[in-house]
Parts: sequence; C-alpha cells; structure tokens
Amino acid sequence: MPLEINTPNKLEYQFHPVFGSLFTFKVRCANDAHLSLATNPVEENPMYEVFIGGWSNNKSVIRKNRQKPDVAAAITPCIVDANEFRGFWIQWANNIISVGRECEAVAFLSYEAQDLFPINFVGICTAWGASGTWLIDEMPAPVPSRITRAPLAVPRVPVIKGNRT
Repeated sequence: MPLEINTPNKLEYQFHPVFGSLFTFKVRCANDAHLSLATNPVEENPMYEVFIGGWSNNKSVIRKNRQKPDVAAAITPCIVDANEFRGFWIQWANNIISVGRECEAVAFLSYEAQDLFPINFVGICTAWGASGTWLIDEMPAPVPSRITRAPLAVPRVPVIKGNRT
C-alpha cells in the first residue's frame, strides 16, 4: 500500500528512508516536484536535488548541493499534472543518477556523479506556486545479513555401534 503525503507550496523537504538504489513514486502537482537524495534526513551538503516539471512545468534538472549550474537538464513540457498522478522512478547505481517515467525503462534525465555518496534518504517537496500529493511505495526495512561465525560447541552424543540384523 503506497504512503500518501501532501506537500504544501514550501521549499522544505520531508525525508523518507530508502533501502537499495531505487525510489518509485507518483505525484500530482501543477509544477515543481522536488526531490533530495541525501545521506541524512536533513537539508545539508552533500546532496543531489531532482526537479521534475520546474520552470512552469517545462524543464527537469539534477542539481548538486543546491548550486548552479545544473549538472543535467532536459526539456519536459507538461511532465507533471495537477489533476492526475504521474509515476516516476529515480535510480542511483554505479555512480549514475537516472530519472525516468513509470513503465519506461529509458531515463529522460541522467548524470554521472564522480563522487556519489551513500543515499539513505529521499526528501520530497513542492514549491514555486504548487502544492502536491505524493504516493510513495513503502520500502521494507532491510533484512539483516546472515552473520557468519564459528559454530557453537554442541555436546557430542556417543554413537553405539552394534550388529544390525
């Protein structure tokens, strides 16, 4: 069951933990669906921001540490909509950040990050005149890895050998 989150017209991220290297979501907003990829659940460097439908719903970008120039940009007219949910995915793997539409394997926006840091949280917000509703696929907590250690001492029971008839 997806988690539904409403975001006001305010540049303030609401952070959610992520496990793995893929974040999928749907958003309903007129413009400016913003996401932050961060190690910690705070707005601090280092971080990458992804803006979907910025500049009056005409452009999408990836920005590092809230600084210009943008590290990647694509013209994306009407990519988000105030009246319907639109699905997207963001993946970070092998030092590449990719952004794509639901049901499309090819990204519409990507960036090769030379120094990609661990991404443990994704922040979401809407701004620049838009509020939004997000449907986020809930991420299960990671399963602890199996701990390998020396076997415990098990009392040995003597085996009695006898004639089998």
